[in-house]
Amino acid sequence: MAHGEAVAKELRGERRGGIPWMVILDAKGEGLVTSDGPDGNVGCPVKESEVRWFFEMLTRTRQRLDDQELAVLKSEHDAFVAPIRAR
Repeated sequence: MAHGEAVAKELRGERRGGIPWMVILDAKGEGLVTSDGPDGNVGCPVKESEVRWFFEMLTRTRQRLDDQELAVLKSEHDAFVAPIRAR
């Protein structure tokens, strides 16, 4: 990741937390929403509160993502987390 540290510092600033950390940018490169939810960084969202914030991120910033596509993403994510939660 050439210049990854510099890019991360520019986008994340001094905020600390786990990884992965995400930011959704607008066309000008301005941050619209980050993975820093009400309970901290969601990282790889598995807990219900993390999942809620992750999908809130998508809902707040979507432009062409319709409800059906969002439902597919949610279904795929549910399938991904099911074995993790079963442990």
